[in-house]
Amino acid sequence: MALKQAVKTWNWQILISLLSIIVPLIAQESTLKWVVVDTTIAFSLNVTATEARNQTLAVARQEAIRQAVPEEVLDVSLFTDKQAQTGKKLEEETAYSIFALSTRAGMIIEEKVLVDEPEIRQKMLYYHLRLQAGIQPVRGQRDPSLDLELKVNSHNLQDGEKLKITVRANRDGYLYIFDFLSDNSVQMLFPNGFTRNNAIKAKQEFTLPTKAEEAQGIAYKVVARKDVKVTNEVIYAVFSLKPIAGWEKFTQVQQGYVNWSAGDESFAQFQRWLLAVPLDQRIEREAPIHIIK
Repeated sequence: MALKQAVKTWNWQILISLLSIIVPLIAQESTLKWVVVDTTIAFSLNVTATEARNQTLAVARQEAIRQAVPEEVLDVSLFTDKQAQTGKKLEEETAYSIFALSTRAGMIIEEKVLVDEPEIRQKMLYYHLRLQAGIQPVRGQRDPSLDLELKVNSHNLQDGEKLKITVRANRDGYLYIFDFLSDNSVQMLFPNGFTRNNAIKAKQEFTLPTKAEEAQGIAYKVVARKDVKVTNEVIYAVFSLKPIAGWEKFTQVQQGYVNWSAGDESFAQFQRWLLAVPLDQRIEREAPIHIIK
């Protein structure tokens, strides 16, 4: 069973320009804000055009949310989430990534790439991308009594190595596990075609693969992309007090098949899906993994 690529730890060389313009477009909902972000990033020539696009798109999305959501909302939202982790020994502090930012501060509900232009000049690869994004600010407050622990067997894995995910919540509820692929698209790991029951009990450890899956010989193996030395992904767990409808619509992990991409639309699809759940009814955690060829 192949596990795929996920969102990256960004390592761009030169940030040339990051321009954001609030565009006065009419949205269906009064709280939806439209932003146009124009981004150009320079990379060394050993970075592929695909990798450069992935990183540039991630930066553009992050900047779009920053521009659309008031700074005080960003600060309070992220501080509240970190405050809930105080005193814990985390393997890695929650990254200030597009995924953390979007699910805690504002969500990209709709998006369109207006300009998508790679160019080689002066022995550098310049990637120019203009993104139009419709953003819904996240409302409400976190419930500080909710807690979720997420661990992986290793943050650095060899190509073809088995991945084991361990999760523990302090309340009864429902668990959803995603793989954010290296192109910023979103693939669902759990629930899946093998295990559909995603209800978990308070303070009881849940592992993926499950015991039932292991008994069937099912393992989750990471797969490195061929065009890069290290494939960066993020395992993302969502715990909700109530079931979240619509998870079946996500691209799901399949036996013997590698999804190199779940498509650009899967990012906004994930945002819309999660936005349906109030902040005080859910909690998320992420664990980056690096797959080495």
